Amino acid sequence: MKCPYCGKEMESGYIPNGYQPVQWIPEGERPSLLSFSTSETGVTLDNKFSPFKANGYRAAAFYCADCGIVIAPVKNS
Repeated sequence: MKCPYCGKEMESGYIPNGYQPVQWIPEGERPSLLSFSTSETGVTLDNKFSPFKANGYRAAAFYCADCGIVIAPVKNS
């Protein structure tokens, strides 16, 4: 996917959902196994902790390091 801001190719990855801070993770990498911690290869997003989140979901997302932007497509209803 091309970055809509700079036109460079964006890196494919995902956003896991669990008890770690929300962050973008590169495709092929895994989030931290420890609760409340982040992956060394991830990019942490601006978020707040909620003890009521469901665990085990993730959303596809693309990251442009040059622009510092993450784009996550939404599911069509």
